[in-house]
Amino acid sequence: MKTRIATSLLAAASLAAFAEDPAAPAAELEEDSDLPEIALGADWCTRQISRGLPDNTESIYTLSAAASWLGFTAEVDGIFNATDIAEEDGFDAGENTEIDAILGYEYTLDTEAVGGVTLGCDYTYEYDQGGNGGSDHVSYLHASVGLDDVPLSPTVTGEWMLDGIHGQYYTFELSHTFALVGDEEEPDLALTLSFIEGLANNKYNGDDLGCDSWGFRETTLLAELEWAAADFLSVTPYIAYSDHLNGHFRHSAHYYADEEAKHSVAQLYGGVAVELAF
Repeated sequence: MKTRIATSLLAAASLAAFAEDPAAPAAELEEDSDLPEIALGADWCTRQISRGLPDNTESIYTLSAAASWLGFTAEVDGIFNATDIAEEDGFDAGENTEIDAILGYEYTLDTEAVGGVTLGCDYTYEYDQGGNGGSDHVSYLHASVGLDDVPLSPTVTGEWMLDGIHGQYYTFELSHTFALVGDEEEPDLALTLSFIEGLANNKYNGDDLGCDSWGFRETTLLAELEWAAADFLSVTPYIAYSDHLNGHFRHSAHYYADEEAKHSVAQLYGGVAVELAF
């Protein structure tokens, strides 16, 4: 699960320098603001969830580093086990289970009809030690479109696996942010509530659930509480609940999570994300 938030320490430092030297030219501040932004993140979660199913039922932590400039982003994520997982999986606490390398671009159009329209795309390379249909090395294309100024900010995202099982996955998301403390535009404390619905093609459904057909997958409710602890530091605890409302897939998902189908397919999980930006 992927939440990325950032503020700019670089911009704050530039403004501080200007305050110390009133004669500092405005052009210099503008030039500094065009420098790349660096973000370092750490995220601990009670389990690893992909497409509404547990890739890892033990807690995980994700370390990330990203550089953004003029809409372009280069990012590397590493996912590690926080505990010893099942012996048959062969991974001990602290061992790496997944590495993601991401190159992306995002651009916002200002339109008269619906206001801001954010378009995004990325190429992702993933090393997952046999987690994608038995293939360690898998690559993806992602594309998204979001309406920033429409109520509930609807966003549609598509994922296309370029190799492996050639899965396709689409999500539709509605969300709203409530400013709890501070300025409405840049609050010190904000609560974001989201509704997310997934749709998978027959390749993903066949590999995950043994169902050779397209269909709606997990329905997720997500709550994130973002605290801007400093100009360069944000802390975001979150909690999510996901379930398969499609009865056909729900039955198969029981056996994915537990071969004896003793546990509920519904997933309740949460964690906390910390990010430094400069």
